[in-house]
Amino acid sequence: MKIGIIGAMDEELISIRAFVQNSEKIEKGKRIFWHGTVHEHDIYLTRCDPGKVNAVIATQQMIDLFAVDAIFNMGSSGALAPELEVGDLVVATEFIQHDFDVTDWGLKHGELMFDILMSDETGQMQFRKQQIFKADANLIAKAIEISQSIQLAQLAGHSPKIVSGRILSGDQFISKVEKAKFLWNTHQGLCTDMEAAAIAHTCEVNQIPFLCIRAISDKADHSAVLSFTDFLVSATANYGKIFEALIKKL
Repeated sequence: MKIGIIGAMDEELISIRAFVQNSEKIEKGKRIFWHGTVHEHDIYLTRCDPGKVNAVIATQQMIDLFAVDAIFNMGSSGALAPELEVGDLVVATEFIQHDFDVTDWGLKHGELMFDILMSDETGQMQFRKQQIFKADANLIAKAIEISQSIQLAQLAGHSPKIVSGRILSGDQFISKVEKAKFLWNTHQGLCTDMEAAAIAHTCEVNQIPFLCIRAISDKADHSAVLSFTDFLVSATANYGKIFEALIKKL
């Protein structure tokens, strides 16, 4: 099986690269990929950099260049759900691009337009609309099952919990509590990032199974109990354990 793994930052991929064997560097244009093996599966890794466009480009290249059978994404996310603590892990079930806004045309916040055409009869625009993109149900079930049997490292005395649900993505760094509350009240997304929904969108178009696990880097009220650097070390190690066990089970 060929598995593509995408993270926005090199640091978010450290725990994954640690268990990839026989790693070799592949340069394609301005992008660097790493190819290796894990439990007899071919693994391709790349850093996409933050943002939805960056994420789409990396995902489509991964699919086109290496014909991967599945795409995994991991990294940090800011909490929107009040109960989430720093270090908790979110296994994503679905995704919304929260910054797509054509509500003035009568669409829902985050709803995208597809297959646009002008009606010859009415002269009006017709289109298909879609707000939610899904992760692969089989991969979700396996990841949740595995996470329940793995001992996760504590972060600042907190034992991370595993939750599943909706993730929101947008080309915005959410730094204001008011904005976080709006996103939570509007979409009930557990957390927000800048890539996952765009990767899910790309995978759906290409009919490629997608799995995303995100670690909470800050709470909804933006209080923090440890530095981002310290968070990365422990949180990435935790989701690294889940991904390694999942790849072994596939």
